[in-house]
Amino acid sequence: MPCIRLPFLSLALLTVCAVPLSAQAQGMMAEPPPLPAGSRAPAFSTTTLKGKPLSLASLRGKVVLLDYWATWCGPCRMATPTLQALHKQFGRQGLRVVGLSVDRADSVAQVKPFVKAFGMTYLVSASPAANERAGRAYHVRGIPSQYLIDKKGIVRWSQSGYSEGEGKELAARIRKLLAEK
Repeated sequence: MPCIRLPFLSLALLTVCAVPLSAQAQGMMAEPPPLPAGSRAPAFSTTTLKGKPLSLASLRGKVVLLDYWATWCGPCRMATPTLQALHKQFGRQGLRVVGLSVDRADSVAQVKPFVKAFGMTYLVSASPAANERAGRAYHVRGIPSQYLIDKKGIVRWSQSGYSEGEGKELAARIRKLLAEK
């Protein structure tokens, strides 16, 4: 697993880890640069694990934390409790956490047990073709990849990878977006 070491407060090191997508999934992620903050969030349409349609348009007016992840991804497993805590803390205030699994069709059966084992109560999709299309639109290159989208559909923050303690920073960003009109 590739890790990037970044200098962080008084010579301590912060390690950010991300898992590159499989060769098959990387093929879907050609050359575009990562989707920068300030970009209009690309539309997507998929289906939740409960079989309900889910689209970015259906979430308009909500703050959305979009997470690309997979059951086999170590950093994704580390990020899941933080995402669940943010969902629990801010869900009633208008945050929608959406997990788009990039598990391949042959491993998608593992998503439901994973969701149950990790106590994930936020929206989750395990639709390989639809989530792959969405991943291309968001320029996902590694997982986990997260995008924080404001009520107007603008990407305000994004990252690839996970680092311990990122929940506090993300909570502050979410709080600020929830307060916006």
